[in-house]
Amino acid sequence: MSAPLIFVVGLGRSGTTLLQLMLCAHPRIYIAFESSFYMWLDLFPKRAPRRDFLEHFFHTPSFRWLGVDPERVRAELPDPLPRERTGEALAIILREAAALRGRVRYGDKTPVHAAHLGSVFRDFPDARVIHLTRDPRAAALSQSRMPWCPPTVQAGAVACELDRRAVAKFRGRVLQLRFEDLIADPRATMGRVLEHVGEPWDDAVLDHSRHLPPDVLPPYPWVEAAAGQRRSDPAAWKQLSPAEIRLIERIARRVMDENGYAPAALDPEPSRLAVRWAGLRQWPETLRGTMRLLHMLRVQRDPQSFYDGRFDAAFGGVNPESWRRFRGDSLPSPPVRPGRTRTGSA
Repeated sequence: MSAPLIFVVGLGRSGTTLLQLMLCAHPRIYIAFESSFYMWLDLFPKRAPRRDFLEHFFHTPSFRWLGVDPERVRAELPDPLPRERTGEALAIILREAAALRGRVRYGDKTPVHAAHLGSVFRDFPDARVIHLTRDPRAAALSQSRMPWCPPTVQAGAVACELDRRAVAKFRGRVLQLRFEDLIADPRATMGRVLEHVGEPWDDAVLDHSRHLPPDVLPPYPWVEAAAGQRRSDPAAWKQLSPAEIRLIERIARRVMDENGYAPAALDPEPSRLAVRWAGLRQWPETLRGTMRLLHMLRVQRDPQSFYDGRFDAAFGGVNPESWRRFRGDSLPSPPVRPGRTRTGSA
């Protein structure tokens, strides 16, 4: 019997990529970068055959960056694929990706899978899930600077709270970690992680840059930045205005309370009116960015959009200002893996 799958979840920009890399440095473990399997499944027509979904998934950038041969996945699954066996496809994909990199234990790091833990535990009742949380003030600021997020700290704070709610009902089955603890005491924190997933300690996890298997991360510029988060400034959020800091703290107050993040000591203390005004000023851009994000999700339902430029255009439109922080202004193209499809794409 194979070992339980490992899932790393949490809000984007909360240290999930760093934890993925530290786990990948272990000589037995490979954690895939954002297969987003359950996100794609949620976007696919609910009544469509699961084999059609799988063919759609093979064309997504999420799958293509893994380097897995679709034929090896097709060969192990029945046709038609029963809905209750959909998770087997993910297990096969992750196993094949791990084998390509010489690892025997495998899993996935997809932040948004925090919203799909019901599906994860349905398909893998013994899954080992690690949920990372970060100070909402730092997480909200970092999210507002990412191409795939609305460009306001207000939206980032809401995302923190939604992430908390998604995981809350599964707290008894999930290892809860703080990003700040991973930075401050990586040995103790990774000891807890390896105990949770059932793997022996190995010092390589404390020096991931020297022990990674090949092709662990796609060449997205924000991913390269996340990989070096152990050197990031933990107090960068203090550059925000006092009203913005209090806005984040109020929206994500339960995240802060449950994880031990104390309110900032501010001088001067902003008035309630100032905090409300900060939220009202950001609301139009929060709404516009959210609508652009929803448009991107609609566009990517068509697998042809990954080849004809529509997905790249929609992705680039979510937070156009953020691209100034990164090299270039477009997404690197994942490998093209030709193969049959039932969705009409090339």
